[in-house]
Amino acid sequence: MSLWHRFERGVKRKSVFHAHEDWQYHGGGFKRLSQLPDHLVEMVSKKRDVPDIIRELDDFSVCLGFDNDQCLAVLKRLLGKLMNFEPRRSHDEGPQDEEQEQFAHAFCELGGVEVLLRLLMFGSILPHIARANKVIWESERMLRIKSIVLEIMTKLTTTSVGDQVTSKLLESDDVLNYVFSLLAHQKTFINACQLIEDMLQSRKDVLDLHRINNLRTLLNCLDDTQLANFCRILAVAISDLDIYENKSSLYAQNKQKRSKGFVNLRDINQELLLGIPELLPRLVKIAINKDYTPRYRGMVSELDCWMEWIENQMAEEVFEQQTTDDFEDFTGGISEPSAEGGHMMVQQGLKITEELVQRVEVVYVLGLFLLGKHRKKVQRKLADLKLAPGLSDLFDQFIWKYQVGRHHSRHRLRGHNAACECSPEVALKIQFLRLVHSFCDHSDYKHLLLSKNELSEVKRINAKAGTLALKNLDTINKQLMCRGSKGLLTKIVEVMKKEPTTSTFRFWLARAVESYLRGDTSYCDQIFLMRRGLLQHVASNIVEHEIRHKEILQSSFDLLGELIKFNWEAFKTFDSVLTTQSKFEKFVTTVNRNMVDSNMFIRSLVLSLEHFRSEGKDTEMDKKESKLMAYICDFSRQLDYLYKLITIISVQNLTQENVSCLNTTLVFLMFANKKNQLPRYLQALRDEKENMADVTGAGSILQNFRDLLVFWQDHYLHKDKDCSALEKSSRISFSYWKKTVSMLVGEEKSDPNTVLYYINPIPGGRTN
Repeated sequence: MSLWHRFERGVKRKSVFHAHEDWQYHGGGFKRLSQLPDHLVEMVSKKRDVPDIIRELDDFSVCLGFDNDQCLAVLKRLLGKLMNFEPRRSHDEGPQDEEQEQFAHAFCELGGVEVLLRLLMFGSILPHIARANKVIWESERMLRIKSIVLEIMTKLTTTSVGDQVTSKLLESDDVLNYVFSLLAHQKTFINACQLIEDMLQSRKDVLDLHRINNLRTLLNCLDDTQLANFCRILAVAISDLDIYENKSSLYAQNKQKRSKGFVNLRDINQELLLGIPELLPRLVKIAINKDYTPRYRGMVSELDCWMEWIENQMAEEVFEQQTTDDFEDFTGGISEPSAEGGHMMVQQGLKITEELVQRVEVVYVLGLFLLGKHRKKVQRKLADLKLAPGLSDLFDQFIWKYQVGRHHSRHRLRGHNAACECSPEVALKIQFLRLVHSFCDHSDYKHLLLSKNELSEVKRINAKAGTLALKNLDTINKQLMCRGSKGLLTKIVEVMKKEPTTSTFRFWLARAVESYLRGDTSYCDQIFLMRRGLLQHVASNIVEHEIRHKEILQSSFDLLGELIKFNWEAFKTFDSVLTTQSKFEKFVTTVNRNMVDSNMFIRSLVLSLEHFRSEGKDTEMDKKESKLMAYICDFSRQLDYLYKLITIISVQNLTQENVSCLNTTLVFLMFANKKNQLPRYLQALRDEKENMADVTGAGSILQNFRDLLVFWQDHYLHKDKDCSALEKSSRISFSYWKKTVSMLVGEEKSDPNTVLYYINPIPGGRTN
């Protein structure tokens, strides 16, 4: 670049002497790398190309009428330095990655991020008047430049200097708002979306979406493809994964919730988004759109279908005339150089990837809306939008693993065995089942998952349900139900029965059906599912196989618990599975060996035992018509379970997964309290188990239990906690839950109904 050209741009470089003189007289001096003389620039970095790139971009960032083509060329050169154009091999150690890391570090150290930020924000605050009296604003050429700037910043966030980059971007709300505004342009949308996602994930706290200007206007201007991608940002903003500093400990989460100044931004953001009436209908429309995936005749594997589609797409690309830096075809994040310094061309592989993830993001966000405090409102809205029949139709397009022929392995990925389930649709199937789970969970609209003739069958069963009969089956809106002979619930059960024991999907298939049964125990729904062989299938699966996946085992026990609760016919059906003593012992051993995973099943046994006793079925149980009932009737066995459940948890290790163990212990003791037998259980725990307590510092088992009960009060008696689920699932009023806990944690040591009564004083000191 000539000296005159530099002077023309207002970037005339001073000598060190003149710069020092300016600094002495009026505080001026070198402020940017571009102002340093050439011989000094060569000394500041071992990576000689870094200062050159920064200086050139710096010139453009402060010039009102810079040359777009020259700036674009420099940016492409910079982008090439951060990309890997070499083919990947599994044994490569990645020397080129190390080269990119060094370049990124040098670029950041020399102020390159600040220069990129000036280019990104160029003309965004006040429009500048160029020489030809033309206003510089978001022209198509300028948007392409800014799109590449966004992509460079995104590439930098994946390196070791990523935190420095995102910290710089998050210093000002103006920058965040401006990047959000770039979502409205086709050329910048994908890269802006990716960078915002990186920025939000690097924050320590959740972003309050009220800080984003004109959010509703922005969402309305996005087309369906853009809205689907935008769900990546919404997922970060309305997920509860980041609102707590401790992601697993319930004790730490409770402490943070009670702290001064804590605000649940997830719920605030959800309320803001749900206030946009067009949003949910659009998301549902995208989620249940049938034309989402390729299907070809004669191919039984979804992976085969995808590979055929990808091959066809790539073949078309070969014969298409590639245009050079065409402004019309350019889309940031999809148009990339295929070689360092090469032309920006549409990369079909990137385009295909974008299309694959869109549906997954939308379905995931719909599921998140069903997890907040607005869950009931969202369930009603999604029901009215005919989500259930839409999901049922979409389910028909899925191809499950059991349908893949043994010899169909044409597209097995290198290094993957025959049992591998890798496919672009795996993530979608899992998010689909999570959405079904959340939609049904304690929902008034779960029966929409049935077809009309299936609802008639459920009504006939319900007429014979006695005290367990449902009262709202006649109010179901049949226009919102699944179409055809089979509803979505039946389809899920049929798939589950054919899935292998170790299937990736088995956990969520079981979770979806279990959530359908949650809430008020429904005899008619239990029988409906038993008629389809679900109870026999799940129980047999535990008895006949060694299930090693903890999640699959837990979901199986939880589902079994919901299927048998309060249902005498279910217990008799269970006996048809446990036909031999060895099978019975195998099942019981699995229960005892996995107490956290099986505790909900144990709770169902105890609840059912007391229900049957109240219904006058003691005589039948005495005759041992049910092996499980005879098993749980034994007092010493109940005491053993109570002891084990208390000792495997403590206040410090309580999580959302194992807190149910605490509630199961309370079920034992609430029934004991009703029969005025609390002292019997507590005394037995002290007399028979105290010598087994941990003496290394935590104190006795009963002290640990009392600490857990104090936590229970803090956790469940707070105003933000919905406790109706405990009441409905147990058929015990929540007031009695509170009364029993209050009695147990009482301070009166002379009261045999309190835990304190049985806790020995801790010695003041230990003699040597």
